Amino acid sequence: MSLITISCPLCKQDNSFIDVRVPGNDAHIESYGQLYSGSKKSMWKICGHCGFVHQNPRPSVEALNEFYLKSEYFGELPNIDAEQHLKFANWYYSEKIEYAIKYSQLNRGKVFDIGCGRGGVLKLFEQQGWKAYGVEPDKNLANYGNNTLGLKGVQQGILDSKFELDEKVDLIFSNHAFEHFADLDEVMKGVQKILKPKGYIFIAIPTYFKNKSSLSKAWMNSAHYSLFTHKSLSNLLSRYGFEEITHTYSGWKKEVDDLWYLAKYTGVRSDLATHYEDPKEVSNYLHVVNPLRSFIFSPIYSYWAQKVRIWNLLIYATKMFFKSPKLFFMKLIRFVQKK
Repeated sequence: MSLITISCPLCKQDNSFIDVRVPGNDAHIESYGQLYSGSKKSMWKICGHCGFVHQNPRPSVEALNEFYLKSEYFGELPNIDAEQHLKFANWYYSEKIEYAIKYSQLNRGKVFDIGCGRGGVLKLFEQQGWKAYGVEPDKNLANYGNNTLGLKGVQQGILDSKFELDEKVDLIFSNHAFEHFADLDEVMKGVQKILKPKGYIFIAIPTYFKNKSSLSKAWMNSAHYSLFTHKSLSNLLSRYGFEEITHTYSGWKKEVDDLWYLAKYTGVRSDLATHYEDPKEVSNYLHVVNPLRSFIFSPIYSYWAQKVRIWNLLIYATKMFFKSPKLFFMKLIRFVQKK
């Protein structure tokens, strides 16, 4: 199966691209079988018109969608019970859920998760009184959400213009999914179909911009087809009547090189050119600034989740000590005895 050269997924121009030098190996490419025709790594480009970073050439939309729908991306899943998964989900998603709720000012309502995986996000929303819906291309993951977690609103499939939902939702949630979408326009048409006017979309996505580690360049692999900044997300969403509410590159204290973005569905399209990025500046960032930031910040942010866990433990222990030294030393002795 041959790779195809595509137009820019955002502005659609097809005659001006800048090559991106991607370091290292592509750890995912072998799992795609013949989709990459024996290639050793994926190829990435910067659009010479709007500055969007994307994989090009790549497999066709039809081939990629079929690959996901056949449950070939994750393969055989490890056996995890509901309690284990929800413990992980609470650790992994809770701050993102709080961010989406805080800045949308929605207390509860109907939520839809695009690429919902096992359904952990939806279960956490459901526990807070939300009515939960979602879509997941992998049949095994979708079945886990419905059967093991007890969700009722997860469909197996891909969100596109043909997708049907019984009622419109107040909030669409997407965590590390937009980089996987083979057809961004079809996804956004699906978003328009299921989201209420003045509803919100929250997107958490890996990014190369404002990076704090070398991981950001590793995001450029065969499993991903687009890498966004807040400007390129606005470039996409404003075409479909969305207005940015807020974004952050420092939202999650457990991982780095992650962008959080919230937008409102107003129905008004802004001037697209205001969201374009200078292709030369993007190239300079990727090839000069990004590696420099990785060199400076990697020693600080390596093993970031573990460092945060230790820091939080120290804060907790300090507060306990000043509140009740006796209780502090009793718990410390028990902890040492267990070890």
